[in-house]
Amino acid sequence: MTPTTHPTSPSAGPGTPGRREIEHWQTEHLAGTAEHVIGRSPYWARRFREAGMSAANVRTPADLYRCPTLTKRDYIQALEESPGDYGGLLTAGVREIGESGALIYHTTGTSGMQGRFINTHEGFGVFGAQGSGLLREAGALPGDFVLFNFPLSLWAAGWGLYYGARRLNCTVIPAGAPLDTAARIQLLKDYRPSVVALTPSYALTLGAALAAAGVEPAACGVKGLLMGGETFSASKRARIEDLWGIPGGTRDFYGISEGGPLFAVECSAQNGLHLFERDTIHQFWNPERNEPAAPGDLAEHVFTSISQRTMATWFNFRTRDGAVYTDEPCACGNPGRRMWIKERLDDMVKVRGVNIFASAVEQILSGVGGASPQFRLKVERVDEHDIVTVELEPLRGMDHRDLSGRAAAALKTAIGTRLDVAVVDPGTLPTTELKARRWLDLRPKD
Repeated sequence: MTPTTHPTSPSAGPGTPGRREIEHWQTEHLAGTAEHVIGRSPYWARRFREAGMSAANVRTPADLYRCPTLTKRDYIQALEESPGDYGGLLTAGVREIGESGALIYHTTGTSGMQGRFINTHEGFGVFGAQGSGLLREAGALPGDFVLFNFPLSLWAAGWGLYYGARRLNCTVIPAGAPLDTAARIQLLKDYRPSVVALTPSYALTLGAALAAAGVEPAACGVKGLLMGGETFSASKRARIEDLWGIPGGTRDFYGISEGGPLFAVECSAQNGLHLFERDTIHQFWNPERNEPAAPGDLAEHVFTSISQRTMATWFNFRTRDGAVYTDEPCACGNPGRRMWIKERLDDMVKVRGVNIFASAVEQILSGVGGASPQFRLKVERVDEHDIVTVELEPLRGMDHRDLSGRAAAALKTAIGTRLDVAVVDPGTLPTTELKARRWLDLRPKD
């Protein structure tokens, strides 16, 4: 595979220069990125050809508003049509990429089919720079032990943190599945990690389990928690920090598999996510039109990497994450752009770090014999865990004694996480054609 240079630098991460400098940096590297992706990816070559455009039309970040875009649905459709070459989004052949050394990872997509990704170890080196920034913000120093509850499996974020720990010269304690809470408590006592990476919900569970076992988190040496995979409220943060005895010691982070695991992290001010802007162009589009949204307005987060080269899901990708941003300097002194995730702009809800789409559930259930088109996804919080129940109506006159088990098995196979299934009487659920209303979110808003 042709060697590439990634426009990262030691300052990649939360500490970024001012707005003018970062925009100059992005413009300097965008043209080469566009030429690479349009010249090498069959998918993007076709999309630009259909739009009557070429790489010459992409010279500044402002040009991206007029370019073709990619969504999760677009990618899954391309993957279904051409699975052998990852939907035509690779910029080199699979064998060539493999000879460079690579890593495979997956994500839940907008249909029953999982998204599949491949990236070189060189590409993951970029994520290592980002991951080390996350760990530093959470309080890790070279030589420290760090414990990851995120699995080192097909989920990409765990690997981003792993590469980050290597870059920061930390010792990794891999504590993801299949380890249970008791095993993790023992690891905390044995190795005294300075930072623990986990979801906010599990931070509450693990903190409560420590208290029940009579273990003081401070005695385990934990200085900070790095929390991602789901959103959380200020009150939930306060409960977590109180349980762990680390006031001000939690840090939120954000990422997406299509662009690489890691995009942004909080600072000590805990007031917005500082975006990594030296390796990714982060834009905030009017959700209804291809034009910039104003600071403070609800916008769609759209990104283009200027550091990745292998699999071009990272070009003009529409996340459907509704967010607001500001260019006002943070209290920490960082003048870079910050963002806050507010809501989803499609039919997805994130539960336990897994993206669950109502449209995915609909497609899966359509292949389960005896299931009617009427279903609803109910999400509740029980003992600090988010629980999803699929309420499903059977077809009238059908024998549905084993319907719940068959539906649950089909969902587990396709989505990769367990959803409870409750079969209800025909005519129970409200009829609707709006997929976003498939969700009944009963989680407390505090």
